[in-house]
Amino acid sequence: MPRARKSGGRGELIPTQVPTGRTDTAILLTLSKEDLQKYIDREKNCFFRINPWNQNVLKVWIYVKDPVKSVTHVAFVGPLKTKGEVGPIGHSNVAFNSGVLNNGRQKYKAAYEVHGLYKLSREMEFVHIVGNRYSKPIANGNVYVNETMAQELDGVELHKIF
Repeated sequence: MPRARKSGGRGELIPTQVPTGRTDTAILLTLSKEDLQKYIDREKNCFFRINPWNQNVLKVWIYVKDPVKSVTHVAFVGPLKTKGEVGPIGHSNVAFNSGVLNNGRQKYKAAYEVHGLYKLSREMEFVHIVGNRYSKPIANGNVYVNETMAQELDGVELHKIF
């Protein structure tokens, strides 16, 4: 998948392109069980990215890696925010606003505030994802969701956390 890059001299960010057969409104994001709990407890309230997502992204389906290996939650997010635009409350928000938040190699340039978090009544297991050739979760990253996978997940009953 093409990555965002700085555009010619102006410092603007270019969102990642959506591959054919994928929806432009949903992302599949891989988290650890511990990181997911920080969102549930509202210690974290933003997803920080090096490369911004497409402007139409509204949903972030959360795949919890080992030992769970399932899509368990969905977060509804607001539009892209950049340095200085996120509120001060939340783990890492102050560092992001000052432009120093990084993953050890690169600085995060995009933030998406979580406006709502829901638990799926029926989890989507890794075996099901692979068996149906859906968007395969990647370690510590994100991918645009396969259109068929998005339709199936949209049909699952959700239980509001906040």
